[in-house]
Amino acid sequence: MISVAVPVPLRRTFDYRSEVDIKPGSRVLIPFAHRHLVGVVVPVPPDKSVRKHKNVIHVLDDRPSISPTMLEFYTWSANYYHHPIGEVIHAALPPNLRKAVKLYDPDTPEYYMQNSDIPEHEALSMITRAPKQEQLYSSLSKGKCLCFDEIQKLPQVSDIRNIRGGLQNLTKKGLVIQTHRPAGDLRPFEGTLNPEQSEALSNIKAAEQGFHTHLIHGITGSGKTEIYLQAIHDCLKQGQQVLVLVPEISLTEQLVERFVNRFGDRVHCYHSGINKAQRYRTWWKARNGTAGVILGTRSAVFMPILDLARIVVDEEHDLSFKQMDGFRYHARDLAIKRASLHDVPIILGSATPSIESMQNAHSGKYHLSTLRKRAGEANLPKIQFVDLRQQPTQHGLSPSLISAIRKQLENSQQTILYINRRGYAPIAECPNCKWRACCDRCDTYLTYHKTSNRLCCHYCGKTFETPEICPQCRSGLFFRGAGTQRIEESLGNLFPDASILRFDRDRIRSFRQLRDTLDAINSGQADIIVGTRMISKGHDFHGVTLVGIINADQGLFSIDFRAPEQLFQDLLQVSGRSGRGQDPGRVFIQTHHPDNPYMEMVRNQDYDSFFESCREERKLAHVPPFSSFALWRVESRERQDGFRFLRTVKQYGDSLLASMNLAAVKIMDPVDSPILRIDEWHRFQLLVNSTTRAHLHQLLKHWVYSVESIPNNQKLRWSLDIDPMEMY
Repeated sequence: MISVAVPVPLRRTFDYRSEVDIKPGSRVLIPFAHRHLVGVVVPVPPDKSVRKHKNVIHVLDDRPSISPTMLEFYTWSANYYHHPIGEVIHAALPPNLRKAVKLYDPDTPEYYMQNSDIPEHEALSMITRAPKQEQLYSSLSKGKCLCFDEIQKLPQVSDIRNIRGGLQNLTKKGLVIQTHRPAGDLRPFEGTLNPEQSEALSNIKAAEQGFHTHLIHGITGSGKTEIYLQAIHDCLKQGQQVLVLVPEISLTEQLVERFVNRFGDRVHCYHSGINKAQRYRTWWKARNGTAGVILGTRSAVFMPILDLARIVVDEEHDLSFKQMDGFRYHARDLAIKRASLHDVPIILGSATPSIESMQNAHSGKYHLSTLRKRAGEANLPKIQFVDLRQQPTQHGLSPSLISAIRKQLENSQQTILYINRRGYAPIAECPNCKWRACCDRCDTYLTYHKTSNRLCCHYCGKTFETPEICPQCRSGLFFRGAGTQRIEESLGNLFPDASILRFDRDRIRSFRQLRDTLDAINSGQADIIVGTRMISKGHDFHGVTLVGIINADQGLFSIDFRAPEQLFQDLLQVSGRSGRGQDPGRVFIQTHHPDNPYMEMVRNQDYDSFFESCREERKLAHVPPFSSFALWRVESRERQDGFRFLRTVKQYGDSLLASMNLAAVKIMDPVDSPILRIDEWHRFQLLVNSTTRAHLHQLLKHWVYSVESIPNNQKLRWSLDIDPMEMY
């Protein structure tokens, strides 16, 4: 008998019979209901009942895919987030292994070079009647390996359709050698660290062996990445491995280039921008120890790593580390837990650390290093406010900002304009009868996209034709507010000779488009870049000397207690894109509230004062990091069904709370979500707050099983979010 974790939304394992001994961590194909599913054997004692159990159909792994340490990590993650263990393991596996396939070695030779044992004149005589092969052969050289992707990009072979077929023919003739990826030397740092960087690196190296968390609070451009690189270099010299997490795919390209320049072929990526075969290859190399650096987004936290020596989490504050649906984990927090299980150090880095991380540093739980100066000769940009109460805007742009952009163009310098809103206008309305275009599936307004002349719902994705006139009173429509498309159009009218590039998810839909866009910016092809939050995250554009923030007031008066923190982080992060080269940077922030205390802290780039202010507010309000939250979410087609279900959830919770006598826990009343309906699902939520984390999990452990047993919950979608990052 074995226990199997099955990828179904049930918080338990299932027992099966097997004729052979199967070790925990092995994948098996099993019958489940009317399907065949791939499950993973876990070290849970099987049920000793006499009832009949089904047999395992097939054992997929000759040896376990998952090590005991990783199984422990997955089990801990499932318990902490109160999520089904089968779904946790399913999410952790690369897509190829979620199917009924055996483990395989993906390391097929993909590098090519001329065979040095055959003289060139003799080789050419063998292919005189095959001009394409001769052309392909001549593009290669002896003693230098090129990968297939590099060969494809060679101008000498641009007119050859079947390059791979030509290489195979040359290989069969012995003229070309097909080999594995060549090894590269570790390149030392050729520059000089400034005193702050040196001190931070010394603190990291001097820390005691084993698990500890080191937080680097370094302003934008202060050289945090170089500290990561040098700390990683020491691990690679000893033949060990390092996991590096970044919040967004858009950051990986720039980091990959820097890492490859230093560590060569030891760097491997894992994120959704690469195909399934590439993800499996990275998983395999990490597991067998041949990948020195595994660089990826949040899902890479689950990578099996044979000899893990260190973990790095860059931009640790970023909300993208939180998975917002399904298995709602936080990759930064799981990375810290994983470091403790492996007994290795972890480095967190940010220019604007999360309040939780900085509180841990102040309490002594984390080591703290602070970098207050930019690396090299660069200085922090000068920030100034544009008071929108005194300067009317023209399609979102104030006269002061327009003048500054004009000067940038005259000096051949680049500008970034930041507005965290896609589309042309967020509201399409009638100025006469006040009708507004709304989504028929969601309780939201539709955004007008001028490039497609469609109205789009940014929640469910449905699009509508844009009416030429108001459907109620037949008046002309007015498009209120500005998004990236409107700003792009306004700039085109103001500066017709400028090269304007839009950096948002409407324009950048693939990893290749992202890479091409970043290349265009870095090569100076774009004069003005109009971007959403995508543009603010860690990019190093040396040609940008002006940043304009179109609307800085979102978040100042939100009901979400995290809104000021997110606003402060966004403003400082995007401001930090300016002046990272030799030329000084400037930042123009358009706001209606320049006298707001938080805005003054942004102007002074004063994180310390902001942290102290936020910490005191949260302490008085008893919210994280001074308490722990869990959030029940429920969605239903019929409004009354969801609210009725959530009331039952609360009743179960209140009953358990009374019997367990957990005074630290408070269960709030069920409420409508701020956006009640999305994609025809009505949404409700129930907040649980506890000043003692252990008491919260003690309650939830029993509560979640009670909720699973509520009858007729098939008509609903419900979830439990531990440490929610978006409350509303």
